[in-house]
Amino acid sequence: TNEDNVGMFVEFGIGQTAQGVDLNNSSGVTLRHAYGWWDVNPNFTIMAGKSTTPFSPLMPSQMMGTNSGSYNVIGLGYGEFYSGRFAQVRGTFKMGKIGRIELALVDPNSGQRYADTAAQEYQNFFPINDYTGEDPLGRLYQNNSKIPAIHLAVPLYFGPIAVYPGFAYQYRSVDIIDPAYSGYDTSLHTYMGSLAVKGGFGPLGFAVEGNWGQNVGNTRMGLGNSAPTYISSAVINSVDSKVNDAATYGYWLDVWYKIGPVTPHAIFGQLHSDVDWNYEELSAKTTMWGFSIPIDLAKGFRVRPEVMWYDDGELEYGSSDVQDYGKYALYGVQFQITF
Repeated sequence: TNEDNVGMFVEFGIGQTAQGVDLNNSSGVTLRHAYGWWDVNPNFTIMAGKSTTPFSPLMPSQMMGTNSGSYNVIGLGYGEFYSGRFAQVRGTFKMGKIGRIELALVDPNSGQRYADTAAQEYQNFFPINDYTGEDPLGRLYQNNSKIPAIHLAVPLYFGPIAVYPGFAYQYRSVDIIDPAYSGYDTSLHTYMGSLAVKGGFGPLGFAVEGNWGQNVGNTRMGLGNSAPTYISSAVINSVDSKVNDAATYGYWLDVWYKIGPVTPHAIFGQLHSDVDWNYEELSAKTTMWGFSIPIDLAKGFRVRPEVMWYDDGELEYGSSDVQDYGKYALYGVQFQITF
């Protein structure tokens, strides 16, 4: 920082990376944050660069299993909507002690993408997935971002209770290039809403967050690796090529109680998606529950035993079950060193 109220923050990560990039790489280096800010006046700050966005800011204290194959971290795939770390321009308006308004214009990083010609089927449903750029029917298409994604949050503080309402919007167009669908294009609108509450009363604390979205899979937002994630994008009917919007909602609850250096957390969460395909509903739901127990042994040194159970649920199409994904559990200990 300098005396003109200008500052910068840069953070690198070593080892496995986020955003679905090579989780098996144990020696790579990735840029996590790189942004600068200017305190224009005591009530207004402008920020530009790569960081998390203000939408859906809280996350459960579930920390073990990033490299498990199911990408288990902060409840992804089981209730958490993670807005990700992306390039953005953000304005923060302070409203005294009661809260602030944060408005970010986020780079959707879409541009023009062309689908792989190799057909890929996911349990017989066909998403338009802007992130992978793949249409499982094998049809080539482009998708274009029209405006930056808009993320809005209004954190409010009432004594020991904090409330975090938020809203996000993204608009893209998709043009299918296959000659059989010449001139066929559509608009993809993504809407997301979030409401979280966090509070503490002495040693007792809690955090709860609920999120709902339309076509969340057509953004780069983190939803993890589970069945509801797979059907969180808009889909094309194979019968009449109509595009249907996908609906996704998730929520989680984290309650903890501090006993000296030990703070046990009890965690529960669910994620659900559904979309109409060929005039039948395609739906899936996952559930997580368990305990995470950080223990502070010394300043900057923490041990965290964690026991979590996960139900990956079933992929349902109409009145029939297409696939049962089963259940599993993760037991382990994480060592955290902070300096």
